[in-house]
Amino acid sequence: MKKTLLICAALAFCGCSGGSSNSGGSGGGTQTPAAVAGKWDIISVSTQNPGASYPYAAIEANLSQTDTTVSAGAAATQVLPFYVQGGTFGVASENACGGTSETVSASVSGNNFTFTLTETGPNGTYNITGTATVSSDGTTMTGNYSAAAACGFSSDAGTFTGSLISSVSGTYSVNDGTGTNNTITVTEDGSHNLTVTGSSQGSSFTLTGEAIGGLMVLSGNVPGIGLTDYVAIYLTPQLVTLVPTINGVATTAGQFLIFGSDGSIGLATKQQ
Repeated sequence: MKKTLLICAALAFCGCSGGSSNSGGSGGGTQTPAAVAGKWDIISVSTQNPGASYPYAAIEANLSQTDTTVSAGAAATQVLPFYVQGGTFGVASENACGGTSETVSASVSGNNFTFTLTETGPNGTYNITGTATVSSDGTTMTGNYSAAAACGFSSDAGTFTGSLISSVSGTYSVNDGTGTNNTITVTEDGSHNLTVTGSSQGSSFTLTGEAIGGLMVLSGNVPGIGLTDYVAIYLTPQLVTLVPTINGVATTAGQFLIFGSDGSIGLATKQQ
């Protein structure tokens, strides 16, 4: 299951594409390749086009690795171009080429990560290449990306920071902006399938979906609402800087920003 939800925080919903960005690495070497398999949440910033409609992108990928070869197929990759303006956080519904299909092809040599992110859609193919340095503990990466003009977008270049995301299983307190906090329980299996249980209006509900990078993509019937889709975005330190408050509550790294297809916006905090 792979879905892209059109979402916006604080104001009206927004739409459409965005020439995004991505992850990378820098050199050669004969050292043991860094272990990068896992869920990665990568936030990119355009330095070439800072005034673009969507100057940022969240690149979410479940990377697989065999020796020096790294990849993530279309079912394991999702790109969300977004903008932040004051209290508004807008996310595009499509990639740069008007589609929702993205893949990652990469290699790693020592701590140097080199990649190509390919976005495809009805308007063509958009390739983003780059390099990054993986931290010694394998939990973060920082680098630069570039992309040639394609799909009606000009060339682009920028920087990015990636964070390895651990299992999201646990109990969360959710502030939905109504003044009450609800509790949900999230279970993630070894294939990154998700089951979320909770209660609403005195009745229990179950959501199912998947974890892709720092995203939780969920759907299910919620009492009083009906069939609803949710996307929850992991808040990295970089995203906290961009989105310091939600529903009047200060954000902190490690929380999830939740958007519902019913227009709801929530903030989930994992309980210790």
